[in-house]
Amino acid sequence: MKFKFLNSFSPLTRFLMKAGAIYIIWYLIYDYYLLPDGRLDAFLSLSGVNLAGGILNMFGWDIYSESRVLAITGTNGVEIQNGCNGLELIGLYMGFIIAYPGGPFQKRIIFLASGILLLFAANIFRIMIFALSIYYIPTFWEQVHTYSSYFIFYPIVLTLWYIWTTFSDEDLLLTPVAS
Repeated sequence: MKFKFLNSFSPLTRFLMKAGAIYIIWYLIYDYYLLPDGRLDAFLSLSGVNLAGGILNMFGWDIYSESRVLAITGTNGVEIQNGCNGLELIGLYMGFIIAYPGGPFQKRIIFLASGILLLFAANIFRIMIFALSIYYIPTFWEQVHTYSSYFIFYPIVLTLWYIWTTFSDEDLLLTPVAS
């Protein structure tokens, strides 16, 4: 469905309005459905912990994993709670890709799925970093936890968004508004 009054705005303004609306809708869905339901959060947390533990174990670490907790033997470990499993950043990434104009539907779906898998893999890497930081630098745990998103997730999301803007074969945000 097209809203004709939106054509009076520049493409950049339309993109920002669309991205803002998608962002609000995502958070409403997340806060009022996904978070209370808990199944998607549980899946991301449990599978992230299991895969991170498996990789650490494959590299020779003696690990302990139960439910959402991953520990290297001799440490208290880390618990991956809701809100710390990458779901919110995945939603943000999806919003950027959906809001950007242009690009064929099939290409957009493939790029969305690939990006979600990359962000999931990045979260597994992040969980491994958490477990290793508890083992090697426990006094810096809070800093590692607080800033890991800024160094891992945000650069990936912004890079993927940049790639999509060039990959979609459209430079629609900078075209002037027809009068």
